[in-house]
Amino acid sequence: MAGALPVEALGASARAWAIPASLRSAPRKGGTLRVGLTGGSSTDNMNPYIGGFTAIGTARNQQIYQPLVQLANNAQPQYVLAEEIIPHGSTSKWIIRLRKGVTFHNGKPFGADDVVSFLRASLDPKTGLTGGLVLTPVDLKGLRKLDKHTVEVPMKVPFGSFLEQLAALYWVMYVPPAGWKKGDKAVGTGPFMYKSFTPGQQSVFVRNPNYWKSGRPYLDSVVISDFSDANALQNALTSNAIDGTGFLTGTQAKILQHTPGIKTVVSKTGSIAPFTMRVDKAPFDNVNVRQAFRYLVDRQQMIDTTLNGYGWVAADVTSPWDVDYNRSLHRDQDVDLAKHLLKKAGHDKLTVTLYTSLAIQAYAPLMATIFKQQAKAVGVTVNINQISASDYFGPNVYLKVPFGQIYYNYSPYLSQVAQTFLPTSPWPETHFTNPRYGKLYLEANKTTNVALRREIEHEMQQIDFTQGGYIVPFFLDSIDAYSTKLHGFVEGKVGEAMGNFNFEDYYF
Repeated sequence: MAGALPVEALGASARAWAIPASLRSAPRKGGTLRVGLTGGSSTDNMNPYIGGFTAIGTARNQQIYQPLVQLANNAQPQYVLAEEIIPHGSTSKWIIRLRKGVTFHNGKPFGADDVVSFLRASLDPKTGLTGGLVLTPVDLKGLRKLDKHTVEVPMKVPFGSFLEQLAALYWVMYVPPAGWKKGDKAVGTGPFMYKSFTPGQQSVFVRNPNYWKSGRPYLDSVVISDFSDANALQNALTSNAIDGTGFLTGTQAKILQHTPGIKTVVSKTGSIAPFTMRVDKAPFDNVNVRQAFRYLVDRQQMIDTTLNGYGWVAADVTSPWDVDYNRSLHRDQDVDLAKHLLKKAGHDKLTVTLYTSLAIQAYAPLMATIFKQQAKAVGVTVNINQISASDYFGPNVYLKVPFGQIYYNYSPYLSQVAQTFLPTSPWPETHFTNPRYGKLYLEANKTTNVALRREIEHEMQQIDFTQGGYIVPFFLDSIDAYSTKLHGFVEGKVGEAMGNFNFEDYYF
């Protein structure tokens, strides 16, 4: 299992490359960081439980609020408001020990009452919030405060991956003060405090003078502005209207690499952009069709064409940074095998509709087009239906269509399984149901034996590889760009932009 890092330990060596030697011991204080991102809308909010569903929402919430634990830029769990989250006797009971000396922006001390209130609100299955749909083993009735800084979390079933799953969901697991409800002012423990927020346009945050990390943040304020598209972001950066941005395309990276005053940062991440095949709908209810579609893909060509080379080959299994990821799995394009499998399935002449949208990622429609071209070699006709952002994630497309696309930042393996591959998952794009697979998931969470858990997860990944409904052609690189006047930024393996939006470390 991945070990958790103290928050202060993250990235000292990784950070150094972005900081001139003369400044490493004494970062300059002051100034306003101007950040540009896309994806904002008039319905945006700063709700700690749901505001992080978009990248720009996470960027906002990451300044105000903090989670108990999160995935750090090295893709491992990193304690934030918690000092320790450990099983007590077995994986059926966990103890959360909290950081002392932390206060909310309104001066209220942070403690166990806040965490108990937060867990009961965010994990209540009646609310339909993400945390409650994924962290289903938590026994909310038995949840209790042991003292001011200790919380006991019992489980309805053994839950050995509790720490990493809690970390992976950090973007909807920010802790507000006890009793916080929708409509209340945004108050957290984060490095910056709320000043103003206009949904779909701009948010402004000012330095928290009582932040629990001594000396941070270095900046006086942060302004996050919404832009219409990546080209507008590029223009804003080169004209000095903003100081940094993320989620740029490979084409933009190649241009900005040669632009004076701009520093590009390319991170090798574990993010995925899978094609999703519903295993309960024809023709994908036939495993031979699913495997044929995987073998028809020229993965490197898709990376080169779709991402301008900014990615690395995957083999239809998620979570490459997980210590239990099976690196022996490999899949090359095999047109003859794909044809054989389709003929075996009775579908040697097959027509399917692939649903795509710019709402998934800017490159998603091009990715669909490349798949269509590659599928011709095996006699498959792919009709592309490009859907608007509002319609794709509306009630009739996402989770409904037989063949579509989606995007996820990196999650540890069992966390990704819980989010997408179980009957109880909140986002079951493939509607995958396999009794053996579900049993293995429970066994992996029950065991405390590291070698046995790896063996179990490898068997699960073999099922993903041979029977699953995802085509994962590549893991993506994340591309950020900054003014050369700015320092403190780092690479990040998770896939979130701008080093997970940890602006407390940034300075001019």
